[in-house]
Amino acid sequence: MRLEGTTLAFAAATGLAACTLLFAPAAPVAQPPPRPAGPPGSCGTAMPTLPPPPRTQAAPIVTDLGQGVTEMVGDGGNMVLLNGADGLILIDAQYATSAANNLAKIEQLTGAKPKFLVNTHFHADHTGGNAVFAQAGATIFSSENARKSLLSQATTPKVALPVVTFQDGVTFHLNGQTIRVFKAPLPAHSDGDVMIYFVEADVLHMGDLYATSCYPAVGFSQSGFIAALKRALEVAGPNTKIVPGHGDVAGRKDLEATLAMHEGARAAVEKAVKSGATLQQAITAKPLAQWTPMFAPPGSFVTDDAYVTKIYTELKQ
Repeated sequence: MRLEGTTLAFAAATGLAACTLLFAPAAPVAQPPPRPAGPPGSCGTAMPTLPPPPRTQAAPIVTDLGQGVTEMVGDGGNMVLLNGADGLILIDAQYATSAANNLAKIEQLTGAKPKFLVNTHFHADHTGGNAVFAQAGATIFSSENARKSLLSQATTPKVALPVVTFQDGVTFHLNGQTIRVFKAPLPAHSDGDVMIYFVEADVLHMGDLYATSCYPAVGFSQSGFIAALKRALEVAGPNTKIVPGHGDVAGRKDLEATLAMHEGARAAVEKAVKSGATLQQAITAKPLAQWTPMFAPPGSFVTDDAYVTKIYTELKQ
């Protein structure tokens, strides 16, 4: 793994180290209590390329995941926070419109502000709050490609840019915990997606590589989602708490069911392609009918037709 510029010195000073190897899940821990019904940010909300919501949620919904790890749910992608004497590390920052309230809630919960912020990818529902957290003292980390994507957007202020980037991954050692950040095997939702595994707490944050009971928002490749879920299943144990980019906390069986859907959907569309069907014929045939009731509930942003179109287009390339 390579860290850019002054990152090596920063790593030496803060105890950060490269992470490129597979690792086993921690010993099983108890599942969290049922989460309250979620606000906007669950499956079915608008994609991050659209403007942020015109209102700001008063405060995020907070769920204790154990061993100092907390999930925060509000407008935009799900956030995860680790609290402790060594400093706070936050995963994702939601929209700019939510940032001040999210920071206030974190200070209320912990009496401190985040020291580190990790972006799972570059979309505004996960990075819009970067500037507010950076101005409050957080050092922002991301994959190299996520930073490049943010840098390419004229609306991204300099203060919101990650200052530490990595190619494959990075490891934090904070508050008696090991936090492994690792890049997805292939471009999927974006070309800079990462997952974050809190080893001792046995919590895996998957960003938008996984959304509970949803067809995926494919920005780059459907095959990338398959590869990402296989990688996640190498990490997740029987009791791992899996935080999706959007939706409710899930478990290993949920990931397995989603992987089976992705692989089955690809095989079904591939059968149509090999038969010589046009895109419209493939859509009309409804090859995803067995999965749609679970993965495209009413109001979902990604419909079965849209997912068929993505897979068909990819297979025809």
